[in-house]
Amino acid sequence: MNLVLNFFSLKQPTQFWGIVYDSVSKQPLDPVIVKLMYVDGREVETCVTDMAGRYGFLARPGKFKIYVRKTNYLFPSRLVAGDSDGIYVNLYHGEFFTCYQDYEVVAPNIPMDPAATDWNQTAKLAVINNSPYLKYLLKILVAIIFWFGFILEAIFIFKTFPHIPIIFYIIAGVYLLLLGFSTVMPDARLWGKVKTNIVLAQGESLYLELRDRNLSGICFGKAKVKDDGKFLLRSNKGDYSLFVSKIIKGGTAQFLGSTKVRIGGEGVFNGTILVSFLKP
Repeated sequence: MNLVLNFFSLKQPTQFWGIVYDSVSKQPLDPVIVKLMYVDGREVETCVTDMAGRYGFLARPGKFKIYVRKTNYLFPSRLVAGDSDGIYVNLYHGEFFTCYQDYEVVAPNIPMDPAATDWNQTAKLAVINNSPYLKYLLKILVAIIFWFGFILEAIFIFKTFPHIPIIFYIIAGVYLLLLGFSTVMPDARLWGKVKTNIVLAQGESLYLELRDRNLSGICFGKAKVKDDGKFLLRSNKGDYSLFVSKIIKGGTAQFLGSTKVRIGGEGVFNGTILVSFLKP
């Protein structure tokens, strides 16, 4: 239902990740090194954007800054200012920010200015082109059609009442249902969670790897599980096997088991994994 509400611009889409993108072409950038840093310079976590420019962090309460680096690109952007840029909103320009909630998702969109020709980015456009301008225009067009139809429906009902054809009652009901859902529908959960009866010693943690069921040895996503079991794991839509390991002191991995999972169009796994039920 959230996807339907997002399509008609009745609800802002849940931001599962941030996107690092070219401030001129608006295309997502990869690979980009993105680091979450404390104000004193200590590194919290590092990730690398995928081909869709996506990244994200789960942060504890505190004051942070994001460090971004990619060859042939400059940050912060001098070409894009403010909090929005077409389809990209919640922009980040290098400022410090504060997280107040425990394990809050940190994922603003980040524009970077091209400083030289990036041949990797040029070659990628032949394979993946997100058409950001077209998506932005389509979003506006769908919103205009929705509200224009709603206004016409209201005018017709007002002028023909009480002799209103049944089909217009049905259409009005659909409009009211969508508007009602837009006010009460909760946002989709941003993170997944591991539930386990395994007792971890100090310094140990759980580690997740997302692999294709038919291609052994190829990893499509990784995530470290936080102390309370939460994790942020993204990948393209599809069916996968989720491998769970325990990282013990010294960095040695102990495989615990795997389970089948499915990632939908949102591109993020936000389900719950029961580790105690997994079988090696």
